[in-house]
Amino acid sequence: MIPRFHLPLLIACLALLAACGGKQVPLRDGSMPGWMGTLEDLRRFPQNLDVYAKAAGTDKQLMSPTEQAAQVARFKRILFGPWEMTRTSIHKRDVAILFHKARGFKHDDVRWTQAEWDAMSANADLRSYPSRAQAAITLRNTNLRELPTSEARFSEPTPDPKSNPFDYFQYSLLPVGTPVLIAHTTLDGRWCYVECPVAGGWVATDDLAPATSDFRARYRDSAFAALVRDKVALPVPSGPVTANIGALLPMAGGSADATVQVLVPVRGADGMADTVPVALAATDAVPWPLRMTPGNVAMVGNCMIGQSYGWGGMFGDRDCSALTRELFTPFGIWLPRNSSGQARTGVVNMLEGMTASEKEEQILSHGVPFLSLVGMRGHIMLYVGKYNGRPAIFHNAWGVRTIEGGDNDARFVIGRAVVTSITPGNELKNLYRVTTFTDRLRTLSTPADTLQ
Repeated sequence: MIPRFHLPLLIACLALLAACGGKQVPLRDGSMPGWMGTLEDLRRFPQNLDVYAKAAGTDKQLMSPTEQAAQVARFKRILFGPWEMTRTSIHKRDVAILFHKARGFKHDDVRWTQAEWDAMSANADLRSYPSRAQAAITLRNTNLRELPTSEARFSEPTPDPKSNPFDYFQYSLLPVGTPVLIAHTTLDGRWCYVECPVAGGWVATDDLAPATSDFRARYRDSAFAALVRDKVALPVPSGPVTANIGALLPMAGGSADATVQVLVPVRGADGMADTVPVALAATDAVPWPLRMTPGNVAMVGNCMIGQSYGWGGMFGDRDCSALTRELFTPFGIWLPRNSSGQARTGVVNMLEGMTASEKEEQILSHGVPFLSLVGMRGHIMLYVGKYNGRPAIFHNAWGVRTIEGGDNDARFVIGRAVVTSITPGNELKNLYRVTTFTDRLRTLSTPADTLQ
């Protein structure tokens, strides 16, 4: 969704919030700021995935062992694909075109200047692109950027990035332990252009370590553990690293009842990638893949409920597609980076052209709770089952499109991971064209063969 942030929106959100009444549903990490709202769905639908898992069958196996093994094999082929490459597949023209014209705001009402973009272009030295073909690995969670800068690019004046978390330089947040291919380095050495399993983009050089063929073979052939909690501390010699759901790390031997031993990538004395052992609590990491049941998906997903929205991993938060992709990672199901790619993955049922009631019936009839995805342009959601006769979806949503004065592209801001119906905000009197999510739903996709 495209944000619209301005003072009238804040005022309108507060007014609508007061009109809705009922208790607040706060963020997991603290109280809600004034520009966020709560909708009727957030009071009617339990914000606890265990409720929906129980209805679906907590321990019901959603995939056969054979299917899950096939999904894991596919996951590993894609994850380690960059290490099989001898050169990047991304053309110079596709990298260079992004440097041509300055656009957007850095912060507040300060625009990017053409001189600043030209300086970034000169530093990128794309005349010599691609200058490298070096396998490497991420040493910590790292931002994958459109251009080699840590500064933001907003589409509108933005005094408070938290209230407009759409930095359009941000492609994705790569977990610690992500294999990449370094294709190029800036003249100042601070940024590398990499090709990674989800996309190509710029990564801070300090967040990478080149990987030898021996390291790659040992790392790739390991058994892995999956993180099932966020903000898990990994104490390594260079300082603490944080790992989140979506990260996979090699296991160092087996696992005990209370701990899981993992190997964390670090930069060795020679500057090349190495690993150090770290013991994690069994509540933070599990042998991969985790058995896919509604109860297990709910256990992982409940760690995300209430978390703030962040475009492409901005502020270390998740957007809609990062939620579904990283939620499925512990189970060995690979999903593409963006919502449109995820909506086309697996068995796809088209919903376009149906009435709202027909779409609901299609989801209830053909959706697999805790496995099927419901998609519309720019947004993806996980179907978690029927609640009070209606489909329930788990998603990280920025907001519902509304009309504020003469602005027909405003938002009633949700700004967090929630469970709703497929008509969130239906009670609002200023919906744009009286249009809910249901009217825009296009696909119901199930990314793996199921036992149903």
